[in-house]
Amino acid sequence: MVAAKTQPVDDVHDDDAPLELERRSTPKYYYVTEEEFLDQPESTERIELIDGEVYVAPSATSEHQLITEEVGYQLGQWVRTRTPRPALRHAPCDIRFGQDRILQPDLFVVLAGLPRKAEMPLRVIPDLCVEVLSQDRTRDRVTKRVIYAEAGVRELWTVDLRGFVERWTGPHLTNRTAHTGRLATALLPEFELDITALFSDAG
Repeated sequence: MVAAKTQPVDDVHDDDAPLELERRSTPKYYYVTEEEFLDQPESTERIELIDGEVYVAPSATSEHQLITEEVGYQLGQWVRTRTPRPALRHAPCDIRFGQDRILQPDLFVVLAGLPRKAEMPLRVIPDLCVEVLSQDRTRDRVTKRVIYAEAGVRELWTVDLRGFVERWTGPHLTNRTAHTGRLATALLPEFELDITALFSDAG
């Protein structure tokens, strides 16, 4: 049984509003191209390129890491039951979502699978992306969601540390449901995310 309910949302655009990245007046900055970004030395840091701006995420908190590991474990159990086997990957793993847009979802699933030695950055758009919300909630829930939608991601889950998971679907990832308990989706047949386990004190 899937528990879904509406949660108050105070930091996400209204579904009826135009789905586009906000352009604000900011001081001039050096536009970093995709080529320049990829020419940097290999790193294990969370570094993303969004329309010419480079974002370096701080180290994930212990809670963020535990929740990401649990979601990955549950998805991994499901992946092992499927033939052919989908690909499950986690950050840091560069994905090209468009020109000068290279992001690293916390977790992602490519249903068609990936070759073991896939060239980086990946140029295959995931079917599912998962983001465990950081302090910069707007970037996770708005900016990155817009980019994922424009690239063709079919579904996005944002895990809120307050104890629920938002599922974003639809052509522009604007259809939102909030889930507690368990989350099921037709995108992943016979899979249910045990949300309660994400927030248990174990570990």
